[in-house]
Amino acid sequence: MNVKELRPIVIGGGNLGGAVARGLFRAGVRPVVVQRRGANFDALSGDGVETVATLAEAAPLARGPVFVALKPWLIESYCAENAAVLARRALVSCAALVSLELLKKAAPNARWGRVMPNIASAVGAGFTGIVRGDWSDGDFEEVRGLCALFGDVVEVSEKDLDGVVCLSGSAIAYVLELLEGFIQGGLAVGMKSDLSLRAGAATLIGAAELARQKNVHPAALKDSVCTPGGTTIAGLRALQRAGFKSAFVEALAATVEKAREGAAAFEKSRR
Repeated sequence: MNVKELRPIVIGGGNLGGAVARGLFRAGVRPVVVQRRGANFDALSGDGVETVATLAEAAPLARGPVFVALKPWLIESYCAENAAVLARRALVSCAALVSLELLKKAAPNARWGRVMPNIASAVGAGFTGIVRGDWSDGDFEEVRGLCALFGDVVEVSEKDLDGVVCLSGSAIAYVLELLEGFIQGGLAVGMKSDLSLRAGAATLIGAAELARQKNVHPAALKDSVCTPGGTTIAGLRALQRAGFKSAFVEALAATVEKAREGAAAFEKSRR
């Protein structure tokens, strides 16, 4: 199976749906995005991604799964309005909060699974958690193959998807906060912001790739950089005094807690 021959539909061209569509397009796939006319529509079209205003326009062009990248509270009504077109298709929810149980109620005649990509998918550097749901073997291989085109993809249980939402979705914002710190730190020692950004981005990418390829605990790699009485250990001491690691852990834990509270409240509101 060559997934690049598929023409998946992406319903919703906002931040997440747009990232999925751009990531697929960048990898040589020709997705069809359903997005009402406006700034997102124009931006996707300007990037060369085929964009239409209604699902009815997209359906005849499509081949393969349908990614549903709508706000959680819009999924139920959208599925009801488009039930005939969605029936018997493999649907891929990109929405947080909405469980497989609720998705199946929204479109009972479709085959549902869930994925949680992140906005780095737009540049082929995403991470996607995938929950199989009731897809067939063929559906699963198609979805996994498509998601692999825009980054790393791992199958997870539905109960672990909140963690994926936070560790790969929300946590991008925390890493960007760190990158902003690189820029401000560079300015503080007299470097220009563009040079600080370039150095900081390369350092973050390099550190992550080193940890991934070496497949060792980050602490071991960190220790290899430190020399007795050197600059690195002085900086680490400053980070420890400021509670850097603890703050990061607490941010992730707060994000997961908020996601679980939101999912429980959303499910309760739909009963």
